[in-house]
Order: sequence, then structure tokens, then C-alpha cells
Amino acid sequence: TPTINIWHDENELVHWMPVDGSFGEEGANGLWKVPTAPSILQSISDFSGDVILHCILESGCKPTGEGLDASMLFDPVLMERTTVVGIEPIVFPDEESGVVSEENGKAVLDLIHIVEAAMNSSCEERNSNKLLIITPDRPCYDAAFLHPSQSIKRSSDMQQKQILTEMVTRNGANGSFTEDAAIPCASLRTADGTPVNPTGAGNAYSAAFVTCRAHGDTVLDAAALATAVGAVVCEYDHLPPWSWEVLERIAEAACEVKQRVRGNIIACKL
Repeated sequence: TPTINIWHDENELVHWMPVDGSFGEEGANGLWKVPTAPSILQSISDFSGDVILHCILESGCKPTGEGLDASMLFDPVLMERTTVVGIEPIVFPDEESGVVSEENGKAVLDLIHIVEAAMNSSCEERNSNKLLIITPDRPCYDAAFLHPSQSIKRSSDMQQKQILTEMVTRNGANGSFTEDAAIPCASLRTADGTPVNPTGAGNAYSAAFVTCRAHGDTVLDAAALATAVGAVVCEYDHLPPWSWEVLERIAEAACEVKQRVRGNIIACKL
């Protein structure tokens, strides 16, 4: 498996470098070819239940890896086994303006349409329903779902007969939001209340949200737990350890987020 070191610099720009030549002969392109659908199917060959698949996909007009990281989603055997698909589209904004172009936003929607079609095809064969969850960051959301161009449609207009499409938007330090609610961020237990290392927090949020929704949690409960997971990731130099202490910290942060959401709802009603 290709391995990289990844980090943010003082300007919050992402940098990465390969570790010990682990890319092999294919170089960086090896990142976008694994895991493959056959390798995933092999790893779950002894598992008879439904599969939840969360994918971080390079998106836009000219995505790194030429879209190979999405190829598993078009494998009919894997899609037949999969009941919930999460897509975290990665598209980089202009460094000066911080804005994702209309062209890249359209490309993100095109990718989502293609995935929906693949999922819908497997639904028709099994006569079953599936859930597609999209978790863009705010610049991606603004370009793909809010741009004034008439060629870009909102996710709610893209529903397929047997596909339920949901979306939650990650908004950095401002938390996240759905079509119905704003989810505040959790307080950080760091020396100065700021992130130690935010790398991977958004990815952790997306994966946690998709997993919680797949297991039947409400959108609010899933977003609260996902927010807590993202916050705890920010409190460590590297990924947090798998320990009871960390799990308890996540539970406390999730409770804080839900209490803040309820407070906002009560304030609005008043």
C-alpha cells in the first residue's frame, strides 16, 4: 500500500511526500489505483452482511489520478453488495480567491450523477434501495450546488427512483450544515483552544457521518458524533489512539454539540 507523510504548513496549505519508496514502480499513480473492487470483494468474502463504502474522491475537471480512485464504484458486483455509499469529493479552490471554479463544480456533479446511475442499476437488479451521502467542503458545495449557472442542479433535484441522496457540508471551524440545520463545532481541549493538527479531521468527519447514517442514526445524531470525531482528531499531533479515553472524549464532545444545536433551535422558536 502506498504510504505518504501529509501535513499543513503555516498557511494551511497541504503538502505530502512518499515514504521509503512505497509507491513502487507506478509512482504516485499507485495511490489512485488501490483499493480495487476485486481487492475489496476479497477482503469481505467471509462477510455476508451489507457493505458501507466511504470514498474520498479526487474530483473536478482534471482530477489527480485521472478518476481512477472512483473506478471501484462502477463494479457491478461490489455495488450489488453495497447499501450505503459515501462520497467525499476533493476539489481544490483557487489559492488567492479561495473559490472553486464553476467548471470544477460542474465536474463534481457529473461524477455524482455517474455514481447515482451505477447505484441505481444495481438497485433495479436487486429490487432494493440504497443511500448515497455526499460530504463536500464549503468551497466545493458553493461551486457545485449554489452556483447561478442553470446547468448545475442541487442534489435534491437529482433523486433516483431507488436512490436516496443526502448531503452534509463541512464548513471548517464553523461546523457543518444540512438542508435543515446548522451544526456547530465542538470546543477543543487544547492549550489555547485551537487545533494541534487539523490534517484528516474533515475525512474523519465524513467517514463517521456516513457510518452513523448507515447504522440508522438521525442526521442530527450522526452530524454531532461526526463533529466530535473531527474535533478530537484536531487535538492530536497524529491520529488519536484507539482507547477508552478517546472514545469517552468523543462521546462528551458529541453531547456538547447536540446541546448547542438544541439551544439554537429553542432560541429560533422563541
